[in-house]
Amino acid sequence: MYVEIIGIIVIFVALRALVTKNRAERLLYLNVIGFGVSAIIALVINTPFALIVAAAFFICSTISANAIAYTLNRLNDEILLEE
Repeated sequence: MYVEIIGIIVIFVALRALVTKNRAERLLYLNVIGFGVSAIIALVINTPFALIVAAAFFICSTISANAIAYTLNRLNDEILLEE
């Protein structure tokens, strides 16, 4: 039952990520999707190795979301010259 609930939340958040125009909100939604997928991995696969896979997916998705947020923040600070 937990997998279905998390799956519905992930689908809802994915739809919101597609609809939103704000980059910061989209990054938050992508981070929630990463958390949800790692939770689904841990719940569906009932082995100790699943916890390692879920933790690795969680860590990698968090690092990638932080890297994207950092890059977008740097792009906002740049001055664009119009020709």
